[in-house]
Parts: sequence; C-alpha cells; structure tokens
Amino acid sequence: MASDIKNNFVYHGSHEQFEVAIPKRQKRGNQQDGKQVIIFDDISFHATPHRWIALAYTYHPKKVFTLEGRHVVYNMAVSLYQNNKKIHIIGIGSMEESMEQLYGDGGYLHVFDAKDFFHTQGLGDLEIISKSEVRPLRIERVDNPLAEFKSLGIEFKWHDVSLPENAHLRNYVNTGYTAGT
Repeated sequence: MASDIKNNFVYHGSHEQFEVAIPKRQKRGNQQDGKQVIIFDDISFHATPHRWIALAYTYHPKKVFTLEGRHVVYNMAVSLYQNNKKIHIIGIGSMEESMEQLYGDGGYLHVFDAKDFFHTQGLGDLEIISKSEVRPLRIERVDNPLAEFKSLGIEFKWHDVSLPENAHLRNYVNTGYTAGT
C-alpha cells in the first residue's frame, strides 16, 4: 500500500461530487467453501492510495438493459488485493459501448489526507477506511476517465454478460446482489 500514501494522499472516486465524506454501512462478502461469508461489516468510508483504482470508481452504472426478462446494469470490477492495473468491464454489446455507458459522463476524484484513514481486517490490501466524517483536500473533475486510463496504462478485460458463461457476473437491479470477478 506504499503507493501514494508516501505522498500523504488517498483517493475516492465517484460519479458525484461531495464536500463531506460520511461513513455508512459497508458489507463485503467472499466465497469460502462454496458459501458466501461476510468478511467486513462496519460503518465506514472507503478510499485507496492508488489513483487508478479510485478512477475506476468514477463509473456510473445508470444504464439498464434486459436479459432473460431481468434488468441488469453495466458494471465494473477491480481487485482491491492486487495492484495489477486491470479493470473488468461487465456489460453487453461491446467493451467500447459498455465503457461509454459506465464512464461517458465523467466523474470526480476526491483527494484526502492519508492520516485520516487506516486499514483493517476484512478489507482488500489496497483499500483503507475512515470511521468519521472527512473533508477532501481537493476535488478533481475527470471529464474523460477513459483518456486518463489510457495515460496510466490500465488494462481492460471484457465480460459480455449476455453470454451464458458470464451469467454469474450479471448485476441484477433491485436484488441486492452485486457480481464480482
């Protein structure tokens, strides 16, 4: 986690701008022996010392499509355990079309003082939390996340969820289920 913490900054990406980060209930699950196990459940606000990861979270999964009679949203996934600079794009049609749906509106990088954050059990190695309200040191508008990804050398992996072999990655609307990779 050395990355930008040495520069005393951590990042939070969002499609919305905010002036104060307010912790809220966060749950993380993991598959263990074929069962979903909760590995983190706390009131917290999450950030990362890696700009590219926060940039991935500027996505806006607002677009919905229908597969087999159910509503599904475009989505992305990124490892919070490996600094591998890979983003999984989960959608339909083509990777380019799905990326435009996710990132076409741009987003915001909120930059925070690293001293306000810490790592705890159950989180990925590349994420940290604050348990109290924190104000960003600055907010950066990112009009074109795709151009910034390119400049950072980010690799993309495409998952077409209309294919039966990718059905497990579908992020169904209003079910509470979020797919992962």
